[in-house]
Amino acid sequence: MKTEHLHDIWAGPDNTRLTSKQFSFRFPVHIAAKIATLCEMYPTKNRTQIVADLLTAALDDLEKNLPEEMGGELTGEDRNIEQMIAKHEGYEFEPSYWIAGPRARFRNTANRHYLDLEKELGNEKPEPLYADISRTESAFKK
Repeated sequence: MKTEHLHDIWAGPDNTRLTSKQFSFRFPVHIAAKIATLCEMYPTKNRTQIVADLLTAALDDLEKNLPEEMGGELTGEDRNIEQMIAKHEGYEFEPSYWIAGPRARFRNTANRHYLDLEKELGNEKPEPLYADISRTESAFKK
């Protein structure tokens, strides 16, 4: 989510699922004033929705800008599946490598917390938040 999309999101209906836990934060006065302003500007959204959307936009931006490194080459079943797909779809197989570095650490840890929170909500087989765990060497160079 990007901050440029928040107006459209706040003008539309809400389909948010909330955690079972409540979080409490104290904000600097200037941030609290800006949040209060947004609550007045978008009266159909409550403070929780507005703060959650702002945090989502900031976290998405942060995650995209965390450095990532090329880890070890995918081996075993993962690699065999990729080779079969390449052969079936008629393109040349390019080996994939695990994503490493701060972005990978962020995604792996976020997955762990996300799966725990989903299980608390009764979802026994949740999909991970981030499934993208590998890239080809050429993708790392972009």
